[in-house]
Amino acid sequence: MIALLLPKLLAKPSSLVEALTGTEYEPALKLVADYVRRRDTIVQEQRHPLYDDGMIKIINYFQRHPQIRQLFPDYEMTPQDNQLLFIFEQMFQIALSHLKRTAKHELASEHKLHKLYKGNEEVKKNIDELLRKLSRRKVQLRWIMAARTVFVQKCEMKMSVKKAQYAKRILNESENCQSIIRKNRKKCLERIKVLETELQSLRANYEQQAKRNRRVEMRTRQEKNKLELQLQSAINKYDHTIGERMIEHLDLENEFEGEQKSMETLVIAYHKEEKNYKNIVTQHEEGLNNNMKSKINLYMMNRAARKIQNYWREWRTQLNKEMRSKMIATKKKKRNTKKHRKLNISHRNSS
Repeated sequence: MIALLLPKLLAKPSSLVEALTGTEYEPALKLVADYVRRRDTIVQEQRHPLYDDGMIKIINYFQRHPQIRQLFPDYEMTPQDNQLLFIFEQMFQIALSHLKRTAKHELASEHKLHKLYKGNEEVKKNIDELLRKLSRRKVQLRWIMAARTVFVQKCEMKMSVKKAQYAKRILNESENCQSIIRKNRKKCLERIKVLETELQSLRANYEQQAKRNRRVEMRTRQEKNKLELQLQSAINKYDHTIGERMIEHLDLENEFEGEQKSMETLVIAYHKEEKNYKNIVTQHEEGLNNNMKSKINLYMMNRAARKIQNYWREWRTQLNKEMRSKMIATKKKKRNTKKHRKLNISHRNSS
């Protein structure tokens, strides 16, 4: 971030001088002044920044002190600069993931791929079983349709018998009805005269209602034509989409067959590579274990030697202390004996 911000800061050296004066970053002002003094010559010669010693010192100083960014809150990063920072962060994360990746991680990923392969095989088996069930269901439906046709034929035979019975019954009922009709005809003639008068009034109402119905019929026909056009366009769209989906389905089936063949070849190659990979991993782990054992032995030996040296120093200091205490005790005894002798001599002289 400070490297991306550095060209903006050098473009306005006056604001840079105002911000850095009185701070712990004042040594940078000499480098910036030297750059401003030589800037015209650098531009004329079109010198690369990394070919100039002063520019390299400026870059190194600002990169060693990235906290200078906090003194310039007004300077914002452009979208291109933010994109560059994001790309470098992604590269850094990818590098960390590659460095942290171990043989165990690779084996775990291989086991996951193997599980996915087994799951794919189980899905294929389930598809085959479903296809078998579907074929059985089709056979059952055919038998059901055959049984229904036989049942329909039986029903038709019964219907023909019942029609004959009903025909006889209709003849008998028609004779009775004719006698009843004669009686009712007389009543109807009387009733017709009454109804003719009512009919004339109803005709007038009917003509008015017919005119209204024609208008409504014209409107409904127009709406019907619109709906038919919409239906036709929807049917055309449906046919077009169905055709495209059928073509896509055929293409996908062809691609599936090709991928299945390539999958079989890849599985064979995978088993070979897996054997080689397991051999390499076991050899690598054995080498790592041997190195770890040798390092542990060296560490134990060094630690034991350090502890022995510490015990030796402690014992030596303790021995020196004891020797000193004995020397002091002997000196005190000598002094006491000398005093005692002097007292005895003085006592004798006085006596």
